[in-house]
Amino acid sequence: MNGAGSLDVRDGAPPPAVTSPSDSRGWGIWSIVGIGVAAVLAAAAWLPFVDVPLSPDESGFLLLAQHWSPGSSLYGSYWVDRPPLLLGLFSLAAHLGPAGHSAAGLTAPSVKLLGAVASGLAVLLAGVVAHVVSPGRRWTRRITVVGAVAVLSNPLLGMPETNGEVLAVPFVLIGVVCLIVSMRRGWGRHAFLLTAGAGSAAMCAALVKQNVIDVFVFALIVLVASRGRLSRPGTRIGVFLGASGTVLAGVLGAAALRGTTPAGLWDAIVVFRLQASAVIHASASEATSERMSHLALASLASGAVVLLVVAALGAVSTLRNHRTGSPLGRIGAPGDLHRAWSWGALGMTLWELCGVAIGGSYWLHYLTGLVPGMLLLLVLVPPTRRWRRSLGICLSYVVVASAVLWVQHVTSPVTVSDDARVVTYLRGHAESRDGVVVAFGHPEIVAGSGLSSPYEYLWSLPVRVRDPALQELSGIMTSSGSPRWVVVDGDSLDSWGLDATTAQGLFQQHYVEVVIYGEWHIWQHRAGRADR
Repeated sequence: MNGAGSLDVRDGAPPPAVTSPSDSRGWGIWSIVGIGVAAVLAAAAWLPFVDVPLSPDESGFLLLAQHWSPGSSLYGSYWVDRPPLLLGLFSLAAHLGPAGHSAAGLTAPSVKLLGAVASGLAVLLAGVVAHVVSPGRRWTRRITVVGAVAVLSNPLLGMPETNGEVLAVPFVLIGVVCLIVSMRRGWGRHAFLLTAGAGSAAMCAALVKQNVIDVFVFALIVLVASRGRLSRPGTRIGVFLGASGTVLAGVLGAAALRGTTPAGLWDAIVVFRLQASAVIHASASEATSERMSHLALASLASGAVVLLVVAALGAVSTLRNHRTGSPLGRIGAPGDLHRAWSWGALGMTLWELCGVAIGGSYWLHYLTGLVPGMLLLLVLVPPTRRWRRSLGICLSYVVVASAVLWVQHVTSPVTVSDDARVVTYLRGHAESRDGVVVAFGHPEIVAGSGLSSPYEYLWSLPVRVRDPALQELSGIMTSSGSPRWVVVDGDSLDSWGLDATTAQGLFQQHYVEVVIYGEWHIWQHRAGRADR
């Protein structure tokens, strides 16, 4: 065992790193300042959007977080297929500042600032990853940090929507950093703490967005790629899993105090996702395939997918150099370490691509899930002239595209959507005791109206999976607690994946249409307010 690290490099000390003179320094004051400025820039890119109306997901998560207490459904009175730490972060945002309302919709600066902080932290951590993987390579730090700012500030990748993907990125990068640094050390107190930190961060990322198990994938691959030469591997695995389990138990316990059971969470974030995939595959509308096409075009127009491919090819080149004994295969670390990290980065990126593909709904913010793998691959690209030139061209396009799209997004006038008109009508005609159901989806209407919904499903996909015959909705509409208002997307309750035959008849029997805004039809209970 080499006393300076946790791997025994049997073929002797690694050859000197092949670097240029400008890359020969490690951390310096200007490097630290540069990374800090980049992080501030990434966070500041969100500031023009703090008063922009919240997206449907942001509005829905904020509404659930505000009303999360023991109730009749998974999160109080409502149900969503998301893990509890995401709702915990939105609870924090709710406590940091009140939501407001404008003619264009619901606003909550604290929610947008939450995304800004996550982006800034991700850029800082990208610089740390570059340093710990390839110390002394300033060029690597520069392209990694610049790439992080560019992709996290690009509206085609979901910005400025505060969603699970962007909030999970810092946890993924923390986990990767802790794991990499721990592998550089022989087993001891510091390695123990770093390994525990990696396991904790891995679980936090998954508890923000359930498919973000990136750190678990990375950890598994690097341990296998080390082929038993890592000191105390069993102990490391035990500490990693133990820390993950401790975080899981703590979050589940805190959620249980607010009425969210472990069994309910398993059903929502695991069982439901399998059922939802089957429903989408069997009966999804043309809108799903259109969003898939838009997602593919966005990945190309932003340059993100090209940058990802080039970085992946660079990591593969590093692996090839290692096999042939080239010094380029061992830049910045003993050869076995660098090889393991390269395999881990490629495997993690492949998992992230699978997450985008199997997500089903193909929203733009899915692309943010590719950021951790992309950044780690950038760190692992050999610093040769050919790779510098290739990455420089790709990164230049990504930066320019991001800047142009960001300016267009900032300068675009805020329009009053049909959703916002519906909210304005409800706020002007409803009383605080009224209820409202939106058929189907668009939780921003419920959140913006200030009313509660007796129907637990604020998003449309859970309706199609868990109430496809609309039996629960029919029961609500005919009960003493029926809502005064029902907002319908289209002329009827019928939609893909649903059998609205019975529900439509009951609906027309108890409700009368009062106003139309675009595709939205607002209906009022014939008997007046529901709590009569």
